[in-house]
Amino acid sequence: MRHTPIKIKPVKIKLVIAGLFCLLCSNASYAEYDVADLQKLFTDKKQRALIDAARSGKVTQAVTQTVTKKRTKKIEVTGFMTRSDGKSVVWINNKNTLDSSSIGSIKVHHGSVGKNQQVTVSVDGKRKQLKPGETWYKK
Repeated sequence: MRHTPIKIKPVKIKLVIAGLFCLLCSNASYAEYDVADLQKLFTDKKQRALIDAARSGKVTQAVTQTVTKKRTKKIEVTGFMTRSDGKSVVWINNKNTLDSSSIGSIKVHHGSVGKNQQVTVSVDGKRKQLKPGETWYKK
């Protein structure tokens, strides 16, 4: 009894080789992935410590207040606009003052918006007039 050889079309061989290559590459990239790094992707060390403490139940209110109070050191007036109804909106550090005259610890003085193309802001009792695009590094 004689066996006839199996004929495989070249297209199928190329597909099988391409599939094996993709499988090999996906395993190599997966080997470099570390699950522990993903947990720390969007947090700094203080935030991470707070989250870990909260999970374990060892967090106190004093710790949360200390970690969550961030003082703004960089203040950039991104822009301002006076609306047709006379109210003004200011963008500081890419956040707007639509809901409040404060953004974090930064207070915007709406009465001065637009005068001399400047915005008056204050942080911790210190005032500064800034034009759109200007940055104030508070010490």
